[in-house]
Amino acid sequence: MIKPYLYRLLEDILKSNKNHYYMIETEGHVEVKPTRDLTQCCNLKPDDNYIGVDNFDECDIHILEYDKDTDVSQWNEYYSEEHNDYVTQKYLVHVGALRWSNWNNGVEKLWDYLDRNPAQELSKIIDKVSKEFEEELEILNG
Repeated sequence: MIKPYLYRLLEDILKSNKNHYYMIETEGHVEVKPTRDLTQCCNLKPDDNYIGVDNFDECDIHILEYDKDTDVSQWNEYYSEEHNDYVTQKYLVHVGALRWSNWNNGVEKLWDYLDRNPAQELSKIIDKVSKEFEEELEILNG
């Protein structure tokens, strides 16, 4: 079994910066708190059920950077249905987000909401992982 695209993408993002974390959120509910643990991002084994994004029809994967040299104006803030208010994540700066969907039709979709400027590190990672994954699928479908 090949590693899922989302796993590969997050793996490369986390490797690129030891201060990057990801968080999975859907409709104001944080389902995976900020972490670097890739086993929480999605189903990885055939017998896995409803792990990470595979528990939802759609969700957002937020890329955050831990930076103690920031102030409250830079910290990530999101609306929490659970708290019925905005929650601020101390020292976590929002870098970008990925939107994931799978409406039980067998087609997974992933969009990025990052600065697509080629000079941006995350944009380069997305382009690299996407190209590698497509090439591997072509070989497998041969």
